[in-house]
Amino acid sequence: MNKKGISPLIATLLLISFAVALGVVIMNFGQAQVELEAECTINIGLQFAEIEGKTQMCYDRSKEEIFFVVENGVNIKVEGLVINVIGTKQVQTFDFDDAKMDKAGAYLKYVPFSLAEGGEIRQIKVVPKVIMYDEEVICQEKFISVDELRDC
Repeated sequence: MNKKGISPLIATLLLISFAVALGVVIMNFGQAQVELEAECTINIGLQFAEIEGKTQMCYDRSKEEIFFVVENGVNIKVEGLVINVIGTKQVQTFDFDDAKMDKAGAYLKYVPFSLAEGGEIRQIKVVPKVIMYDEEVICQEKFISVDELRDC
């Protein structure tokens, strides 16, 4: 009786190859899920500047503009800002690609906003844009906001 079959050594190699291939597939799938869930994983540290205890964000009624100063943290450069001004009548979005801040840098800006058109300001959100893995990312979850805007 001549029985033909796979020797135990070849069977072991096939099982190990199958396990490695399955592990690679599972790791790639897991990595893709982590990247989808976490758009902006770094703590940017964006905040409004404070001088003498006053947040440097206010509304100048005579000029109809919002003034603010934003400071960057020490972890990553900011490549731009998206400002959402939420009024009682409308929401206005401003995209500032010139708001580049080095680590621990600052940015000062005047933003036009008419109370007659937009209504009373309810909230202002400042959302940073950074470059991660060679592509620009808007870090929506790392926004800073002001709910009560004082007069300048």
